[in-house]
Amino acid sequence: MSNLILADDHLLVAQGIATLLETEHNIIAIAKNGDELIDLVNKYSPDMVITDVNMPGMTGIAAITKLKNRHKQLKTICLTMHDEVEYAEGAFAAGANGYVLKHQAGEELLVAVSCVLQGEQYISKSIDLKLEKPTLSNRQISVLQLLAQGKSAKQIADELYISSRTVEFHKYSMMKLLGVKTSAELIQYAFYHGLMIRN
Repeated sequence: MSNLILADDHLLVAQGIATLLETEHNIIAIAKNGDELIDLVNKYSPDMVITDVNMPGMTGIAAITKLKNRHKQLKTICLTMHDEVEYAEGAFAAGANGYVLKHQAGEELLVAVSCVLQGEQYISKSIDLKLEKPTLSNRQISVLQLLAQGKSAKQIADELYISSRTVEFHKYSMMKLLGVKTSAELIQYAFYHGLMIRN
């Protein structure tokens, strides 16, 4: 049985998910926000995390970004009410391996968990997103999050221990990849796709 950690700020929802999964998997902990999720993953090193997208404090997507930087092999699935393609794109850009809608969890979640544990990607069938779309690297997302906090290239360089030139390289690479023309549009992308770490 695989070891899973769940994250949802609604405990009843998380317990319902746990009940659905525990016939085939070991639910070792439930987190109520992104910060707690990161602490639990660092403590228990699970095989997979299943997280809500919107939670108080750090979002599930922001938590995935941080977790993937430290736990490269960790499998992650977003379980959410958001059926907009933009949210799904943001989740996969952050490093999620799966994206399942809550109202379809009963039908799809066990299948999604199985697929992701086998190294595949999974997205709810009702979302029209081709998974081969270009995605941002963990480093690019880190740069983008700091840009969106209003930090300069030098401040970002100091925080990430890279050069200012490398920060600018990542910035313009992201603009080209995402088809945006200005820094403002790039930051707007970060907010719209749930990539921000909320204070």
